[in-house]
Amino acid sequence: MWIDALPARLDAGIDHGTLGVDMSSGALDIKRILTTAPAAGSHRTVRHCVVLWLLALLSLSVAPVLAQDQPRDAVSANVAADSYLDPLAFTRINPAAEPVSLTVEFAATGETRVVAGRYLLTGSQEMYLRSATVATILKAGRFWQGALRRLDLKIGSRTFGLTGGSRLVATDEGDMLLPVPILDHAGDLWLPMVFIEQVVGPQITERAAWDGQARRLSLGTAAYNIQRLRVEVLGRSTAVHIHCSEPLGYRTSSPSPGVIDVKIYGGEVDSGAVGVAGRRGLVLDARSRQHRDFVIVTVRVDDLVGRYRSYTSDEGREIVLVLEEEQVSALPEPTPRGHASVNIEQGPVDVTREIQVRTVVVDPGHGGHDVGAVGQRGILEKDVNLGVARELRRYLERESDLKVVLTRDDDAYLELPDRAEVANASGGDLFLSLHCNSWFNDGAHGLETYFLSPAESDWAKSVETAENAGPGSEPEDVEFIVWELVQNRFISSSSQLAELIQSNVARDLDIPDRGVRQAGFRVLVGAYMPAVLIELGFLSHSDEERKLGDRSYQRRMARGIGDAILAYRDLMDVSPAAEESGDGTFMPDGDSGEGGIGDQDEEWRP
Repeated sequence: MWIDALPARLDAGIDHGTLGVDMSSGALDIKRILTTAPAAGSHRTVRHCVVLWLLALLSLSVAPVLAQDQPRDAVSANVAADSYLDPLAFTRINPAAEPVSLTVEFAATGETRVVAGRYLLTGSQEMYLRSATVATILKAGRFWQGALRRLDLKIGSRTFGLTGGSRLVATDEGDMLLPVPILDHAGDLWLPMVFIEQVVGPQITERAAWDGQARRLSLGTAAYNIQRLRVEVLGRSTAVHIHCSEPLGYRTSSPSPGVIDVKIYGGEVDSGAVGVAGRRGLVLDARSRQHRDFVIVTVRVDDLVGRYRSYTSDEGREIVLVLEEEQVSALPEPTPRGHASVNIEQGPVDVTREIQVRTVVVDPGHGGHDVGAVGQRGILEKDVNLGVARELRRYLERESDLKVVLTRDDDAYLELPDRAEVANASGGDLFLSLHCNSWFNDGAHGLETYFLSPAESDWAKSVETAENAGPGSEPEDVEFIVWELVQNRFISSSSQLAELIQSNVARDLDIPDRGVRQAGFRVLVGAYMPAVLIELGFLSHSDEERKLGDRSYQRRMARGIGDAILAYRDLMDVSPAAEESGDGTFMPDGDSGEGGIGDQDEEWRP
């Protein structure tokens, strides 16, 4: 019978170590009990074996229940090392993470405060703060639902719903997904810094900037450089004047019908003071929102607006957006039979500048004795720049009828001012300067695109200094000529080109998008055309250096840039309708004191 075989089976299990149950799970130590069982031959041996076998089954069934009662951290510690098989790997907490001091700076008052955070997420460099700490520095209220492990964080009139273990944040403007989760640890929810910087800041319209290197969180701003917004009604047109304390780069776009966004790079704004609550002319309302490196002024316009223009005045310190009514002809006569349709333009059209792109000038940075940055494997920046430039020329000439000119086609050195002169002499319509980044932190990687404008951030200034410092060159202040020579005429076009290149290449190559920035690069000064500088990647990052030195990767990079150039050409090209319409010149009245848009937007060549 099977009962007669129990002692032998149990003894075999003991010999092979298969019946031992881990006490850490709360189960009985069956192996120890079995080894103290009565000797075989006793009249109670079978009875003891049956009892012990039942105890073993009972222990194995109880073990999972006991394991559920353990703290979450203990369960995580017992999970296999293979995170792919671990469904909780993306929320795994490092309970041994030490507190780290960081500085919170309140820019409006100059006050600083030291708080404690932790790198709490295993395998991540994301800084986490207790929700209690976040509530203190943001002057927020907390409403805790313990059963759901949910926290409502109320900041001013805004509410943010947070749940432990989830990346989803419920906001008044809809749900948002964080790149890392909210963590439930030590009796509180721990919030990642990205939540403060990218969710809270824009929604409460306050600047929130985290510097991971310096471990400094900056909240608010010391001085606003976007001062006020004024609407001027001019007959069938309406002008929106955005007054700034300094020249700032900007671009306009219409993300949806009836909405026009003005993105102002390096802007700092008091959102409560810059906006329009009621209707004025063709403007329904306007509001401003602070982001980390820029401000977006959103203008909702009347359905009658069919086109808009933008320009700057007051030496770049005033951005003017002009809204124009669509000239609507009489409705068509009704047709007696068949289908009739009317083609309605989807949203206002930007007619600030209509450029025919025929010649693209590509500048491979550095060259000759100026090798640029050098990677750990010995890959030289000058070689990467030239390789991508040649691939870009090959791609554009194959895919379009564009003429492509390289400022250098071999390992030659060219002075920075001479590169812009090559672009002008070639009759260029676009100018692109290609470079590679390098940084002492070998973890930095990704793509950046710059247009010419005074640098607004410490990082942009550091890149500007590195690229302007050629062999034997003397430092010079380029800001005084930025607006006189280039920016008043090409700032909007350059920033729009930069945005297209940045988004297209980062998406196609699946690389970190470090954003569009502004800086005073000497190589761009004097180019009388839209001009951008592209930092293709970091040679100081081992994996990115390997990719940048690979010909196939250079080809993919060139294709992404080329597709963005072709999209920009199609966007800016003059349409037959525009050529035939004979657009008139709009002369703004009031106290702007500037000439008409026709004068400012007219294409000019030296």
